Amino acid sequence: MTETPVATSAGLSRRRDAMWGILGGVLGVLVGGGSAAIGIFVEGADPLASTSPYPAFFTKRQLLVYDYFLLFLVVLGGVFAVSAVVFAKRSRFPRTDAFGAALASGVLFLLAGTLLFVRLFAVIRGA
Repeated sequence: MTETPVATSAGLSRRRDAMWGILGGVLGVLVGGGSAAIGIFVEGADPLASTSPYPAFFTKRQLLVYDYFLLFLVVLGGVFAVSAVVFAKRSRFPRTDAFGAALASGVLFLLAGTLLFVRLFAVIRGA
């Protein structure tokens, strides 16, 4: 078996790149809006009060609906990560699809991980 380099433009699609951009934008709106909606309407956070660097409900020492939302984001990030690997092997445009799924996965993991860490910090530190 011999190695053959491919052109840098192989495996790319402008249409699919635009699709991943739109999907990322919609996902961002849904995650941000869902986070705010759960915080305000379910957990009772005051959207105008700013007495600490995090919402007051972050200090509650119990499992919250918001925690399940963050768990869902981690699982969704994992789904995108596995999808990126599958796209790298099976897609007609592997570079575009694998990069789009890997980027979505990274953003979801980073966002959920950061929010979980801040929530843990708030629980340990207290009010």
